[in-house]
Amino acid sequence: MNNPSQTNESAMTLEQAFEHGVSLYQHQKKSEAREVFEHILSHAPDALPVLQVLAVMDNEEGAWQNALKKLDHALTIDPGNASLLFDKATLLTENGMNKEALEIVEALLGVAPDHQELLAMRQQLTAAIGNLGESRRTAKQIHQASAQKNAAMDAEVQETLALADQMVASGNLDQAKQLFNAVISVAGDNPAALLGLAKLYMGEENFGLARQNLLRAFDIETPEKEVVVLLSHSAIKIEDYKAARDHARFGLNTWPAEPLFCRLIVLSYEKEENWLEAYRQAKTFIKPYPTDVDLLNRLATASFQLLRTRHNFTPAAILECQQHIQQAASVANEENKLRLSTYLAEVLWYKGEAKTSKALLEDYIAQYPDDVEAGFNISFVYRTLGEWENYYRANELGLTCHRRLQYSGNMPQWNLERPKDDVVLVMPEQGVGDEILYFHNLALVLENTQKVYVACDPRLESVLNRAYPEAIMVPIKRIEGESIHIPEEVMNDITSWVAGGSLAGICFEKHGRHVYQSGYVNLPEDTKTRWQSTLAEIRSVNADKKLIGICWRSGLAAATRNIHYLIAEEVAHLVKQFPDAVFINLQYGDCSKELNKIEKLSGVRIMQLEGLDLRDDFEGTAAVIKGLDAVITAGTAVHRLTTAVGTPCHVFFAGTEESDFNQPEPLYCDSEFGYFYPPMLENKYPLLESIVRHIQAN
Repeated sequence: MNNPSQTNESAMTLEQAFEHGVSLYQHQKKSEAREVFEHILSHAPDALPVLQVLAVMDNEEGAWQNALKKLDHALTIDPGNASLLFDKATLLTENGMNKEALEIVEALLGVAPDHQELLAMRQQLTAAIGNLGESRRTAKQIHQASAQKNAAMDAEVQETLALADQMVASGNLDQAKQLFNAVISVAGDNPAALLGLAKLYMGEENFGLARQNLLRAFDIETPEKEVVVLLSHSAIKIEDYKAARDHARFGLNTWPAEPLFCRLIVLSYEKEENWLEAYRQAKTFIKPYPTDVDLLNRLATASFQLLRTRHNFTPAAILECQQHIQQAASVANEENKLRLSTYLAEVLWYKGEAKTSKALLEDYIAQYPDDVEAGFNISFVYRTLGEWENYYRANELGLTCHRRLQYSGNMPQWNLERPKDDVVLVMPEQGVGDEILYFHNLALVLENTQKVYVACDPRLESVLNRAYPEAIMVPIKRIEGESIHIPEEVMNDITSWVAGGSLAGICFEKHGRHVYQSGYVNLPEDTKTRWQSTLAEIRSVNADKKLIGICWRSGLAAATRNIHYLIAEEVAHLVKQFPDAVFINLQYGDCSKELNKIEKLSGVRIMQLEGLDLRDDFEGTAAVIKGLDAVITAGTAVHRLTTAVGTPCHVFFAGTEESDFNQPEPLYCDSEFGYFYPPMLENKYPLLESIVRHIQAN
């Protein structure tokens, strides 16, 4: 037997034994391996692989003569076996028998003249025997052979890459992928092949795999711009925004004149919806690149989103945002110009230019009728202009795009055409002030259905239970951006649902007014008694003076200097105009600093009622409002609670540039007066004086 892989039965057994011996050797169990190999040799003394392995083991143990005998024996069986000859030459070299080894090496080189290991051994042996000239010639031959091999490989790689690029160009992407992988398997981490693969994966939207290939292609010492750009892009796609910025900043440091990396930094913040940082970065980068179309577009977008998400509605911020949008639109392509026109329309609406805003949005919607967001946005403009049929139609699109409500029921939406035995769920939306407004119309639902569940802010549960005892309240604590969760037992009982904000449209269509009934709040006697007593004490020491509640802004800190609200100086001017009134604080949230400033400026102390929780106790707040002569307020929950109680409410709103605050407009409910003023009005003192005059006149 010369080879343990022969196919007879006994040879298969020996082959298995050989594999077992190799496994033992690989696991460093060399004594057990030797026993196995020698056992095989006792049955097959001419087994070449066994003789070769035992020769290696003998040499490892220092018995190189025994190793040489085994190799010589094997060569008597197969004299021309190159593997055996190479092992013998190596063994002789290791043990100083250089001339004998060189003879074997020369013989082998006659068959394989470019074999790198043989040439290296020849260089070593000729140097060892003192033939330095031959050693140097051999070294040169090695270098030439290596260069030829590398050149041949490079040529093959370039040819394969060119073919792969042709496959990409012709749309044969699978073949291109195979070719790129073939290059990598032969030439290792070839940057061009890795980049080609990454682009293919980017096209397949497999951004994670694309990123892996790009990271292998990246060389910090000699970076390639396209690799760095795609690294940032891919990180954005997998929402690793910090990594995206790190790559882009590396690119910006390496290629400081390349604005693409500036765009990527802004884009990473934009995708993260970090509008403040997107705005800051875009504003910084636009300075060296004032005509960069992409940066202008991103600056406009960030400015607009920052304005609307932070409710930063100051005249300066509005005008600056308008300027950014118009600059971007002046150089934008048609598609971006149209998108920017929707931003401009909203900003113009903030400014009070409602008619221009309407024209821009209607033009956009005519071209993009399926853009539900834009269709909903125009509802605010229609409301400002008093185009009620258009408003209520467009307002319903807010449900479709989830801007009004993070909920989509699978059941039909309720309306007056539904069966009278419907079991209806009324859903809340927006803030607690909006809920108070919507529930003016709850009786309309109750009169036309069998049963009504009302999902509401937990703070309103007791108020609504008393106002509508026949309805079933479902207190829901909402989290911004999350869907509303309704208890399963309620969902199993209902047959239809309706958004609270849709009830006004139903009422308007049926009855021609926005609310079904005016004041609906019914307060518990003990609460009324407590706060009537408190207010009576105040009246007793302020004879002939009106008690007026006041609320000048929302609870947001960003409300300061907002076009919709008042600042301390303006409130101070207001209270000074009304010396025959006592002002009761209805401003919820921490406002102690403002109250102190108002008193310092006006000499008038706005009273805070001890024990009144203006944020969470709606029954107590309603009882106080019920006992007042009037309330002056911004458009907040205080406004809505005042109308639900039935106390005269004087509310100021930013309207249109044509608005005349000298003529208060009747609003939805009895004793509800709206003072609309141009939003960019710099001096609000005349507005406040108008409110005072009308209260005094009544």
